[in-house]
Amino acid sequence: MKQIIVHQEKCTACRDCELACSFSHEGVFNPALSRIHVNDFYEEEFYLPMTCVHCADAPCATVCPTVAISKEPDGQILVHGERCIGCKMCLLACPFGVMGFHSQSGVAHNCDLCRHIPNSPQCVAFCVPKALEYAEVETAATAQQKIYAATIQKSLLAQAGQSAH
Repeated sequence: MKQIIVHQEKCTACRDCELACSFSHEGVFNPALSRIHVNDFYEEEFYLPMTCVHCADAPCATVCPTVAISKEPDGQILVHGERCIGCKMCLLACPFGVMGFHSQSGVAHNCDLCRHIPNSPQCVAFCVPKALEYAEVETAATAQQKIYAATIQKSLLAQAGQSAH
């Protein structure tokens, strides 16, 4: 399975990935409806696009009371909207905070790698600085998780250092 890898050092926070995603899935340019979100770490001076990493253990699926979230044979984690009751337990369970919720439909959502569109996910296709890459999972999942963990750790350590003074 292919997955999205983030090259955080290339991200310029243009948010074209958010716009491409929301338009692809919702038909409108609305970053709030996107399945990828660019997080701003202003004090540390970097940006981090975050999206579903399709975890092997899928905590979001484990806590879903209606089995609306499943791990597909290809390893992808999918939300089946017709089964979702909008309890948001999956949002709480997601270790990366990337599970989303569509407030108008009352249904959870995550990155589905643009299954409905051939080729690569639209966020990757429209990322001009090439901060997003679509690659095989053997390298993607591990690389993505390490990038997220290191970035968040760096930010937390910086915040802890400032609060100690």
